[in-house]
Amino acid sequence: MAESESTCTRLRGRTAIVTGAGRAEGIGEAIALRLAREGANVAVVDLCRQRADVPREKFGAWEELQAVAQKVAALGARALPLKCDVTDEDDVAAMIEKVASEFGRLDILCNNAAGGTGAGPVDTTPVIDVARADWQYTVDLSLTSVFLCSKHAARRMIGFGHGGRIVNTVSVSAHFGQPGISAYSAAKLGVTALTKTLAVELAPHGIGVNAFSPGMTATQYVQQRFEAVAQSRPGKTAAELMGETARNIPLGRAARPDEMAAVAAFLASPDSSYMTGQTLIVDGGLTIR
Repeated sequence: MAESESTCTRLRGRTAIVTGAGRAEGIGEAIALRLAREGANVAVVDLCRQRADVPREKFGAWEELQAVAQKVAALGARALPLKCDVTDEDDVAAMIEKVASEFGRLDILCNNAAGGTGAGPVDTTPVIDVARADWQYTVDLSLTSVFLCSKHAARRMIGFGHGGRIVNTVSVSAHFGQPGISAYSAAKLGVTALTKTLAVELAPHGIGVNAFSPGMTATQYVQQRFEAVAQSRPGKTAAELMGETARNIPLGRAARPDEMAAVAAFLASPDSSYMTGQTLIVDGGLTIR
C-alpha cells in the first residue's frame, strides 16, 4: 500500500476544515482525502462561483466541491461541503460557526485557499505595471484569507478547549525572487510571518501553527499557469515549459498533490506536537541550489 493511502487513524475523532478544496486533483482535495483516511471528519470549502473581475482565476464549482465531499464520505468520514468567500469576514465567521455547530468541535484548520491575478501566480506582470486592484485582490486571497480563517477558527478552538492545529499552505515562490509575481510572492511570504505570530499567540492554548511551501505540483492550477506563460513564449508549449522547470529540480519532476497532502497531514497530527511556527519547504530540492 502506498504511503499516501495509509489507513492510520492518528486523526480519529477530529474535525478539520480545508479551504480551497473544490478543484479536482488539487492540493486542497488531496489534503481533505488524506485527513479523512486518517480518521478526521472534514468540511471542504470553496468559493463555488466565478468572479467577473478576475476572469483568469478558476474556482471550484459547487458540483466539484460536492464531488470532493462525496469522496471524503466514501472513506468513512463525515463530510460537509460549504460555500465561502474566504476574503469576506462575515462569510468566514458564518462558515466556522456552521462547522462548529455541525460537528460539535473544531481541531484542524488547513488554510489552503489562495491565488491571484496580474502579479501571480497565473499571470506575470512587472511591479511597475501591476494594477493596484490586482495587487489587492492577490494579497486578500492569499494572505488576508489566512488571517480571517485563523482568527475565527482559533476563537472556536480556544472555546472548545481541545487545542488544535492550523496548517497554512505557502509556496516556494515566497523563498526566492521570481519576476512578475510580486503580489503573490509577497503575500505568501506574509503567510510565513503570520504563521510565526499565530504560533506564539496560540501556544498557551495548545494550538500548533505551522506551514509548508509546495514546489511545482501537478495540479490544474499549475497547468493553467504554464499555459498562460506559453502564450507569451512563441514556439513553446505548456508541457515543454513544465519539462524545463522540472529539469531544474534535483528530484527531476513535479510533485503529486498527495505528496503535499502527506506533509499537511503530518503538521495536522499529534506527530508534529513539538513543532510550531515553522514552514517546511517541500520542493524536490529546488531552493537548495
